[in-house]
Amino acid sequence: MTRILHIVPQVPPAVCGIGDYAWLLAQALRDEHDIHSSLLSAGTNWTKPEGVAEFPLYRLPELTTQALVNFVIARPGEFDALVLHMSSYGYQKRGVPMWLASGWRQLSQMPPRPRLITMFHELFASGSASSSAFWLKPLQQHILRVIARSSDGVRTNREAYAVWLRGASARKTSPIVAMPVFSNLGEPAHLPPWSERELAMVMLAWGIHSGEGLDAVLRRATSLGSRLGMKRLHLIGGKPVQVPQDLDLEVEHHGFMNVADFSALLASCRLAYTAYSPQHFGKSGLMAAFAAHGLAVITQGREPILPDGLRSGVNVVHESMLQAEAVVDPLELEKLGTALRVWYDGHSLKKNATSYVAQLLQPTAPCPHFNKK
Repeated sequence: MTRILHIVPQVPPAVCGIGDYAWLLAQALRDEHDIHSSLLSAGTNWTKPEGVAEFPLYRLPELTTQALVNFVIARPGEFDALVLHMSSYGYQKRGVPMWLASGWRQLSQMPPRPRLITMFHELFASGSASSSAFWLKPLQQHILRVIARSSDGVRTNREAYAVWLRGASARKTSPIVAMPVFSNLGEPAHLPPWSERELAMVMLAWGIHSGEGLDAVLRRATSLGSRLGMKRLHLIGGKPVQVPQDLDLEVEHHGFMNVADFSALLASCRLAYTAYSPQHFGKSGLMAAFAAHGLAVITQGREPILPDGLRSGVNVVHESMLQAEAVVDPLELEKLGTALRVWYDGHSLKKNATSYVAQLLQPTAPCPHFNKK
């Protein structure tokens, strides 16, 4: 039996997309491949799980190199592999977890040791010279290089990230896997027919990357939705939102929704509008959820250029393509939703789990970057 340890910033029920990702992945690895997981919470925040957890859960007693190394040494032979879910700000408030990079490097030098896999959910921050992110960027990049070079397998969710990691890790073998994330908000095996879906669209009240306020984005979304024949917009947001009264569609605001209810709502709608950066769709759990539910997605952004296998006008439609005088055939919207689901099926939870297995079950060789004297 293969046993692995996922290292994450937080574990459910904490609100943490990376924790949810690791949890769902652990379920798929167990159910489909007989690979059994434990989770180690090693982030800056901690929410105590309630009741009996589905997987063994641990909490790192302190965020130090020695604590991490001691945790692994104290369990010889217990784990065949460690999977580090890397997002720097989850492990250190300024995004510079030197303790983690040092610990991962030390683990890579242990003989014998578990296989080390790193999933880079994010890379480094950027910003103007007046921001702390600008000055911390070189140190953040150094930490990522150390972790990448200490890993037996490297993966990420965006091809743009993979390009940087290939250079940073100087890997000539063991190619870096780039695979968009799966939905952590439901993944229906069967979708309702388009004709049975409500003439409605959905939008999230967060994740606006254009710098605009919610009111401005909501007005544009409802205007486009009205032109496309929609009658209602479902606005999802945990906080109270003041919805303008003079919009082109009826707006129904929902607060916090559990996964089952959220999934049912998505499956009942036809469209989604997102102001999330199109260049980062590969790492977006919300975009993955829209795709998994076969929604026709209207994207915002300055340029209608999409990465990671998406094609504008085929899988999604950029709002700049919807001219005021254009009439969009409802069948074209259905085709968009169908094509987006096809794109999603290439990196579904099952496909991601199978890809992980290929990395997890490879033999572990001495780390070429740090074990030479």
